[in-house]
Amino acid sequence: MNMFEQDETVPTIPKVLFVDDTEDNLDLLEFALKKKPITMFRASSGKECLVVAEEQQPDMIVLDIQMPEMDGFETLRRLRANPATAKIPVIFLTAIKRDPQSIAEGILLGAEEYLTKPIDLEELFARVRSIYRVMAVQRELEQVKSQFMAMLVHDLRTPLTIVISSIDYILRHYAGGKPLDTDSVKLMETVLASTRGMANLVNDLLDLSKYQAGQMLLTKQTITIHEMIEESLQPFLLQFKKKNIELRTDVKPDLPRVEADSGKIVQLMTNLLSNAMKFTPDNGTVTIKVEKEHHHELKADFIKVSVSDSGVGIKPEEVPLLFEQYRQVSSSTKTKEKGTGLGLAICKLIVQAHGGTIGVSSEVNLGTTFTFTLPAVTE
Repeated sequence: MNMFEQDETVPTIPKVLFVDDTEDNLDLLEFALKKKPITMFRASSGKECLVVAEEQQPDMIVLDIQMPEMDGFETLRRLRANPATAKIPVIFLTAIKRDPQSIAEGILLGAEEYLTKPIDLEELFARVRSIYRVMAVQRELEQVKSQFMAMLVHDLRTPLTIVISSIDYILRHYAGGKPLDTDSVKLMETVLASTRGMANLVNDLLDLSKYQAGQMLLTKQTITIHEMIEESLQPFLLQFKKKNIELRTDVKPDLPRVEADSGKIVQLMTNLLSNAMKFTPDNGTVTIKVEKEHHHELKADFIKVSVSDSGVGIKPEEVPLLFEQYRQVSSSTKTKEKGTGLGLAICKLIVQAHGGTIGVSSEVNLGTTFTFTLPAVTE
């Protein structure tokens, strides 16, 4: 595969603007690029570069420094001053092989790369390829961020609307102190559920920011895994019953204890059980299995916890994305309940903070199993 052959990380052919005051140089480049999957634009002066860059919006600019009237430095300053061209990456070209002052000035102005003439085409292609890969990743991150913010606004606005309209209704109809009728009680229950949903969303965002900043404070104590499993299961028992989901537990006896922050482990289990319930259809099965596992390389024992469901499963190509923040897999579209894509990212951070590991296996239409480990206490 040549270096401009398309792959999954580089979705389109890069558009590159080459700027050189020598037309012969541009002609040679155009000839060399004819058989390459790259779209070339050309400009023979700094002024022309500014016009072409704004009109064509290239993915990057290869800019000669030594040009009459407006040199490469001044051209770059003006590119950066124009909002329409400010973010276009620039590769500087110079005929001087070693010019630390120019290199430093170019970097300070915002040039991404620096190459010397005569141009080594393979090196140039490699630099363009590298910058384009980075740009593709940045575009994807911006898209993910944009999608998440849109989802966040929606997820906060909807429950807020319910809360406001419900409270307004209650105030208007029961201002005189009359008792609430059945419909009003149901309405207030909806208000409570919506408010709790908002609180959970805000808590997830706060937790994630704390964990990523290294501010996860663990209050550890020596405790049995049974206690934390029991506590995390209680809020789900009624919900499992309503969906007629069979809950199976397989907790091995005489398991060693763990030194852990019980609140964080309950949060971890709550996220995993919530996922299992969300993606398991009525009359399905959720299984919790806990056992001891010996790690031969580390010469240590671990408690291994698995949460399995008989739900819709996850596509193989989406499995590696599960623990990335703000990510949601396509199977989430099959459920009425929506999330932020933060829960599993938080789970991973909690497990890692305890010195354990977390993983997942899944088959479409057969179900998913999340497994995490915690170091066992040596007695």
